[in-house]
Amino acid sequence: MSILARETNLPRFFQIAANAAAKIVGANGAGLILPDGEKLKYRFFEGLPPQFVALSQHAFDRSTGVAGAALAQGHPLFIEDYPNSDLALPHFVESGLKASLSIPIRISDQIEAVLALSWFKPVEQPLSMRQLSLATLFGDFIGTALYRDKIEQHLNQLAHSDPLTGMPNRAGFYPLLDQAMLRAQDGDRHVALVIIDIDHFKTVNDTLGHEFGDRLLMEISSRLAEALHREDKIARLGGDEIAILVESARHLKDLQDIVRRLSQALYLRIGRDGEYVRISGSIGVCEIHPKETRNQNALMCAADSAMYQAKRAGGNCAVFSAPPQPDF
Repeated sequence: MSILARETNLPRFFQIAANAAAKIVGANGAGLILPDGEKLKYRFFEGLPPQFVALSQHAFDRSTGVAGAALAQGHPLFIEDYPNSDLALPHFVESGLKASLSIPIRISDQIEAVLALSWFKPVEQPLSMRQLSLATLFGDFIGTALYRDKIEQHLNQLAHSDPLTGMPNRAGFYPLLDQAMLRAQDGDRHVALVIIDIDHFKTVNDTLGHEFGDRLLMEISSRLAEALHREDKIARLGGDEIAILVESARHLKDLQDIVRRLSQALYLRIGRDGEYVRISGSIGVCEIHPKETRNQNALMCAADSAMYQAKRAGGNCAVFSAPPQPDF
């Protein structure tokens, strides 16, 4: 118990708890089953033979099998003679599964997972209530760990995403930039960092109000995202500053076309009650080269500098930063 109390890594936590539960009931191993849409899918395994693990990579209907029945009934379900059970799934029978115990797991107040304990040899004796209660207790421990993991993921998402647009924020953007720098090393595409500052955004806030400005940011974010390809990434760094990683351009012309579409997406006239503001964007583009020697900060500075050049030129334009000079 003390080991579990100190363990914060979810896979390791499951390994310890599943081993303990399997030992209590005399099972050979265990798996953790989680809903995957309308299906059920194994997430973790412990002590199960390779042929069973391989089969369990596939999702199965949540209304079928011992796990599906346990989820529907809301209480543990033990099948001592699995091959002859109406709940048996043929591919699990073929893998040698002899008996199965599925324990529903609550995450917060909802049953959202199943601890599936498996036997690949005949069960030597019926399970006692004490064994079942102890195994269920370890299922509860796993549920607590899953809930903690869910909360941590939610907090991490909040820390790395912009609450207004739902896009990554500055903290969430830097790992994406790291990945783009690695992909640029392949040399098969024109990877670029794009920094955008919305022209006249302060005028919008001053004349039309901050609530209107927030709606404008959401509209512009949506328009910019529509101008990109699936491989490209977009983030809000703060205020009216937006960063984009272009990773879909195979040729320089492709990159130029994307920048042109971004500029067009930014160009609009907005207003209300007779007050209108023309919106556009100042765009700075910094290509990330296959043999890039600059770090993240240097790339950001180069893109920022190009963006400010566009701003000084009157806005509504894009400036490509000069490539780094080689060291001799």
